[in-house]
Amino acid sequence: MDALLPQCEDVPSLLHSIVEPTAPALYQLVNECDEVESRSSCLDLLANLICVQTGGSLTNEILNTIVAPLSSIWDNAIDQNLLLKRSVLTILTCIASLVGPESCSVLYPLALPMIDDSIAREENMFLSKSALKIWWVFLRLSKTYDPLLGKLFVRAGELSKDLEHMVILMRVTEHYIILGGANFLNDHATTIQRVISNIVGEVRPRGTAYMFLVIEALLRSFPVEGGSLLQSSGVLKTFTEACASNYFEDDKCEPDRVIVLYLTALARVLLSAPETLQTLLPLTLASGAVFGEEELISLYLLKFQVAGNGAHGMLFQKLWALLLLSFYPRCQLASCCNTVIRKSNAIFNIFIYVLKNANPNDTNVLSYEVGYDEEEETVEIGADIYEALLQEQRT
Repeated sequence: MDALLPQCEDVPSLLHSIVEPTAPALYQLVNECDEVESRSSCLDLLANLICVQTGGSLTNEILNTIVAPLSSIWDNAIDQNLLLKRSVLTILTCIASLVGPESCSVLYPLALPMIDDSIAREENMFLSKSALKIWWVFLRLSKTYDPLLGKLFVRAGELSKDLEHMVILMRVTEHYIILGGANFLNDHATTIQRVISNIVGEVRPRGTAYMFLVIEALLRSFPVEGGSLLQSSGVLKTFTEACASNYFEDDKCEPDRVIVLYLTALARVLLSAPETLQTLLPLTLASGAVFGEEELISLYLLKFQVAGNGAHGMLFQKLWALLLLSFYPRCQLASCCNTVIRKSNAIFNIFIYVLKNANPNDTNVLSYEVGYDEEEETVEIGADIYEALLQEQRT
């Protein structure tokens, strides 16, 4: 039957007619089979039947028939039958994708405890990937923040210790911040802090790019509160130390593409809370070199062209230009004022560059994003909702 499904995709009525009698029959087989592999195959076939449906092609009656036995299967999946839980999560993911944003929340009372159970219990940790996928799908389909879905985020702190799940966890955290706004930040600031602290400095440059999705979402929505959160967790200090190491070209310093992200985060924080700079600088490295305001400003000038790389380059360059402008009088930091005045020729060239290259209405000042890589499962569902949320943030 699996082999026949692709041939039926262009005939929704045929697919519909297959599912209606097949779903109860597959569940009966699940109950009657003794072998775990056979039971799992039945559930996987049911998931495939749902996944090839087109939107709205299954009636509520059929969907209820499919959903009703899942709770019992989950509860009874113990010992050698634990693998059946993965199939249950896959079926629920397919159903959520099928019913879309208008109806997927109906699945929350059933699915959310399963996701929580998959992450919280050690014997279920093999389900983490499947649990994260359905969690991510629910978020992508959400048009508004639901505190019931928000409660799951408490599990993110523990998950962030395992860098294997870092990519999708960063996407999940970013989406929560954009979707949940102040309510989410108030409820989960400690967990956000824990997640970021577990990731920063522990991943390769590609991993840092994903981590910065969270940093950017946080500082774009809450520049003051987000900056305070990052400072109290020591993240801003880590960023500053990495910048200092790069400036003095230490052997183990982070590459420029990482430093550009750190400098952009610092720019967002300092534009909203300039007094933060005095808590970060001057910084003395193990080598004895001192990294102060002058070195920081010099680093912005040195890396300005590098910051322009990528679709979001103009956004970064504009933020850097605004920060440099903020250091001119009436800036309260005398050492910054003196430095920017001495380096005015280079800084004015930056202002001119931004003014010449930024389109009217900032149409080429694009939000930061990270494309899916070849090892990451692409989730296109809910892309329009995500774009709408980003647009809301921009305005």
